[in-house]
Amino acid sequence: MKVILVEDVSKLGKLGDIVKVARGYARNYLIPRNIALEATEGNIRHMEEKKKVHAKRARKRIQEAVKLVSKLEGIKLVIRARVGEEGKLYGSITSKDIAEKLLSDHGIEVDRRKIVLDEPIKIVGHYNVPIVYHNEARSTILLEVQELIEDTVQS
Repeated sequence: MKVILVEDVSKLGKLGDIVKVARGYARNYLIPRNIALEATEGNIRHMEEKKKVHAKRARKRIQEAVKLVSKLEGIKLVIRARVGEEGKLYGSITSKDIAEKLLSDHGIEVDRRKIVLDEPIKIVGHYNVPIVYHNEARSTILLEVQELIEDTVQS
């Protein structure tokens, strides 16, 4: 039986693809869960229109991501944190901390999930932090983690 996928399905296809599947799989799983539609002429035309709208939205998201990435180029962030022995931080610097610093210092709002850190930063130093909005929209900011020097006067 031929069906049109309404959403991406791993190991089967992407949104709008027409695929041939077992009749039972289509009738008992895909169609009742609104994952696929039967491949009739009307449904095919409907999905072609839906694919056009989806492609237009995707292009717009990519353009917005490219604009944001261009704002991020050349940005250098400095985060000061309390430091213990051998330059190790008390705690760590996470993608959330970087996103908050970007917003407070530069007024650029970045989703913390787009900031790619292999692991939280736990040592003072310089880091290249990639920000990935899309396969076509990537940027790298320079992050410098410095020791926080507290000036406390004891009486």
